[in-house]
Amino acid sequence: MQILDNVYMVGSGNISLSNRHDCHAYLIDGGNHELALVDAGVGLESNRILSNIRAHNFDPENIVYILTTHSHSDHAGGCRNLKAETSCGIVASASEARLMEEGTDEELGLIIAKKSGCYPLDYTYPHCKVDKIVRDQENLGVGNYQVRAICVPGHSVGSTCYLLEQDNHRALFSGDTVLFNGVIGLLNCYGSSLREYRQNIEKLSNLDIDALMPGHGLFTVRGGQAHIDKAVEALQGLFVPQCMGQ
Repeated sequence: MQILDNVYMVGSGNISLSNRHDCHAYLIDGGNHELALVDAGVGLESNRILSNIRAHNFDPENIVYILTTHSHSDHAGGCRNLKAETSCGIVASASEARLMEEGTDEELGLIIAKKSGCYPLDYTYPHCKVDKIVRDQENLGVGNYQVRAICVPGHSVGSTCYLLEQDNHRALFSGDTVLFNGVIGLLNCYGSSLREYRQNIEKLSNLDIDALMPGHGLFTVRGGQAHIDKAVEALQGLFVPQCMGQ
């Protein structure tokens, strides 16, 4: 499903584009036969994501990076399958890379997520080697574009958003850090921290974001900064902001 000139949604359990446990997975067409995938889904029926990429007349072999926002199963569980089918490199922040490579089920939030009905009880996390550790504010080249990594711990220990600027239009792939209407991804599991949210969320202020592309729920192609600012303002107040799942 095409969203912007060079951005496509190629996976989503919310709208049955792919396995029902998948987050939104976005494809960036950088030109010059270079693509990047933002998040990889849960790793069940990964072939559906690849089929969606091909349906838009792109070759999955041209994926240079899978840009993971964090290590939770619905976002990074598909990395191993997709890497096996392409020549892509897996990108993650340092703390999330450790979890993707060797994290325990408790550290990955998988035990409590299964108890909460988020995944099948027999689901096993497919650990995967990370090829590139991305630093806060580092730029990654994808064809004609630069994608900036913005590390915003809070939802998880090293959650990372990715900023794409193209033709004076800015899109932020926010994972579960901030969602439509200023909802945040604070969870009751390892690595999710209100304190970290308060300390890091202002990195997303003053970015003049047009399109907000979160990992779940609604997205918007205009006025995205207003949704981010709502979360920033709420985290400066006394009461906990609205969280995903509420």
